[in-house]
Amino acid sequence: MACAKRSPQAVRRAIGASDQVTDQQLGDLLFNTIVATRQGTAVTRHKYDEVWSLISHSDRKVRLVVPQMMEWLARLDPQAAGAPKEFPFMLAAGGRRMFNANQIFRDPAWRRDDPDGALLINSSDLSELGAKDGDWIAVESAVGRLVVRCKVDDAMRNGQLALPHGYGQAYPTSDGERLINGPRINLLTESGNRDPIAGTPYHKNVPVRLTLVSGHEAAAYQSQSERIHKRAAGQ
Repeated sequence: MACAKRSPQAVRRAIGASDQVTDQQLGDLLFNTIVATRQGTAVTRHKYDEVWSLISHSDRKVRLVVPQMMEWLARLDPQAAGAPKEFPFMLAAGGRRMFNANQIFRDPAWRRDDPDGALLINSSDLSELGAKDGDWIAVESAVGRLVVRCKVDDAMRNGQLALPHGYGQAYPTSDGERLINGPRINLLTESGNRDPIAGTPYHKNVPVRLTLVSGHEAAAYQSQSERIHKRAAGQ
């Protein structure tokens, strides 16, 4: 109803309504057209000169400056931009890799590479931790903990880590058990650590620390990984 009242001629063009349809009837006709058209319908068709009338400012200029954002930028302190001491690593949680795409790849058999969604880490950082390539290690943030397989990648800078998105689904086994395939990275994300304007969590900038896991815990994760991928391979 508001759309029809605001732009009656544009609505008439979009739905093919005649001038005989009154402005009062136009909103109902637009609604009925939307409901009856399963494939969707345009709700307005504006002429070029009419488009600028959609900008509400009297000078017809677009306001690009967001005052709250400018105030926030002015308060940023480069000296405070480093990782906190208790969480010395910065994790990019949600990297894109060859065989992950949100949760499209639900079947582990579809992943021809990186089946466990490994943590990418610089070799010197991994050596300092006392672990080696392929080990299971723990990633801890202020709100959660994950045990992940690590993978050396010297393209990563010291102090920088990366985990992929699209993993962490519960995969069913033949006996009815459901096994978690890969890291559930959102368990590490603190909702309060977010952009103050958009409210989006800083997925690509999550402060974390790394710790070794016990032999028993590592063996449990290794066993689960093998079970998932044997099942996925039909063994």
